[in-house]
Amino acid sequence: MKHKTQIALFSLIFILGINLFAQNENTITISGQVTDFNGNPIDNSAIILMHKNFNPAHITFSDETGHYTMEGVEKGQYIGLFAMRLNEYPRALEMFGIETVPEDDMRLEFWAWNVIADKDLTINPRYHRLELYGFQVFEILGGSPYLMAYVRPMSLGKILLHEKDVYSNKEEAENVIDVSVELKDIEFKIYVGNEPLTIHSVQPLVEYHGEKEQPMTAFFLQFDRPKEFSNTDYLIFRIEATHNAFGVEKGENLYFYELKKYK
Repeated sequence: MKHKTQIALFSLIFILGINLFAQNENTITISGQVTDFNGNPIDNSAIILMHKNFNPAHITFSDETGHYTMEGVEKGQYIGLFAMRLNEYPRALEMFGIETVPEDDMRLEFWAWNVIADKDLTINPRYHRLELYGFQVFEILGGSPYLMAYVRPMSLGKILLHEKDVYSNKEEAENVIDVSVELKDIEFKIYVGNEPLTIHSVQPLVEYHGEKEQPMTAFFLQFDRPKEFSNTDYLIFRIEATHNAFGVEKGENLYFYELKKYK
């Protein structure tokens, strides 16, 4: 009888295990805490995982302690993960149909780019008044021993300055506004995990956007490789920036960098 009970129990565990595995093998969970740069939790922040066309794949909100959980995320690669309180965005009324907070409380969003959802992830967004758009890490094959990064910082102070003091027509301001920062006013830091990586060069690049080819300034950064590439398919790089203008603006982004495995 004992033997039969053990067999039955083992069979039940096996069946349940198969069912649980079948329900979860194709999905992961993304969780973390949303905070400001002083470590204070941010509640009611939207956390949105984006498909490649920037349509939302999943959305959730942080609780009163800033924590969030995004369950049932289908395994795969996503263009990005966005986080901020939607009413803090300077054009919240136009874009989301909600009333915008006062200017002193406005912010720009956090992004994690090229999100690789192959296992449960912890992403802890921090955001302030500087958006670090399009952060990417890459290498020049056969070139220097360093890695390269691209990023285009955008300043909330610059947006508000243009809309308030330069243009009387808000629609016109949106078409021609330059939200770029200057090299002399910005400082960058790059990490893998908690390992700081030495930056050797920061070079501005003027890009052109929109029908009017509005100039905007992006930056290329040359920096050290991590000391050790771990036994994984990718590394997560983190960039921080401080913009020493408009009362100091901060921003942070992540980038999931796929390791090259040439034969």
